[in-house]
Amino acid sequence: MFFPEHWALAFFRVLEKEGNEAVEEGIETLEILASWVSSLPGEVFGRSAARKLEKLIRDAMAHISPVTPPRETAVRLIVFMVRKNVIQHIDPVITEIKKLLDKKRGLLSVTVECAMPLEHELEERIKQVLLKQTGAAGLEITKTVNPELIGGYRLRVGDKTIDASIQGRLRKMKTCLSEEGGNLWQISQT
Repeated sequence: MFFPEHWALAFFRVLEKEGNEAVEEGIETLEILASWVSSLPGEVFGRSAARKLEKLIRDAMAHISPVTPPRETAVRLIVFMVRKNVIQHIDPVITEIKKLLDKKRGLLSVTVECAMPLEHELEERIKQVLLKQTGAAGLEITKTVNPELIGGYRLRVGDKTIDASIQGRLRKMKTCLSEEGGNLWQISQT
């Protein structure tokens, strides 16, 4: 089983010593390399592919710009993932690295799902409440429209969900009524 969090944490810890800018440069380099590797024809994995890939990357980087510690770390991660045949998991690793950087910066990623486009006043109220309750330095809000919610909104903050949608309320009501209905049915049968 592959755990992108472990790979991301290892990469992040190496670059964290250099500062936030190093992490950003490492992520940027990693994204570029991942995109390039995924565009290569055929499957790229194993020791020999890793050696060839490393040579290609290093030759290309020598012509573009000087190799910095963050870029070197990104190259090493890509080559290692190719060698271990887990390069297909690079996107989740990059996502986890970005989460770690946001956490270090005090940024909170929030997804707001609404039945209709989110009104500015509601967005500002949500921001104020979340900043106050979480103590985050800032929010990164992703907004999506989902007409199935009927009305209201659904917030996803990390691994927590706050469902203030009409669809969610109807679902809760249905559950409560079916549970109570079952109890009422049993009472009336005795």
